[in-house]
Amino acid sequence: MKPFSLLMTIGLLSASLALAAPAGAVMMSQLELTGGAVNYDGKHSAMMDRLLGQDGTLKLGQFQSIGELVPSIDKACETYSLFTSGFTGESAPTAMISGSSISVDLSSLFFGSSRGDFHKTWDIGGLATGQYNPETREFTVSWNHLFESGKHEGLATFFLSGIAKFDMQPVAIPASLVLYATGLFGLGSWTWLRRKTSFPAVA
Repeated sequence: MKPFSLLMTIGLLSASLALAAPAGAVMMSQLELTGGAVNYDGKHSAMMDRLLGQDGTLKLGQFQSIGELVPSIDKACETYSLFTSGFTGESAPTAMISGSSISVDLSSLFFGSSRGDFHKTWDIGGLATGQYNPETREFTVSWNHLFESGKHEGLATFFLSGIAKFDMQPVAIPASLVLYATGLFGLGSWTWLRRKTSFPAVA
């Protein structure tokens, strides 16, 4: 292959690779909750079960205040709710999928009750693991949490199910790849023009 043809081929190939670079990367943004439950004999177990059984949205990478995760429930002048918070050092919820398995870090999940200006919260979170269906994006997870004091003492097993939601995040084409492709293409053009002017065609 002639030098000119080789340079032009490399330049065009590099430009094609630059233009064909991925336009976006798929990232899990939230989990749409479609149901849940708790297996627990302690105080407020019925209210926890009702809250978990509602539809809701768990946003990943951020905390959600009262009423944002699932609707709060009012009963006998008290309001019961679920929320995520880092006020005791926990990280915001994250999720990871590997094939047909899913793990969700719910260490920042709390259950709370309030009556007027009186508020009380309990940490109910943990590392949830379970099954994931890549075709339907449906998942089911469970985790254990040990309550160690007073009327809440005992082991609770929590369950959640839902659908994983993904967002397309834009990914910029690396500048070095574009410059490389442009440089090779320019070098090939310059070589072709130089050869053309140096060896004029004979009539």
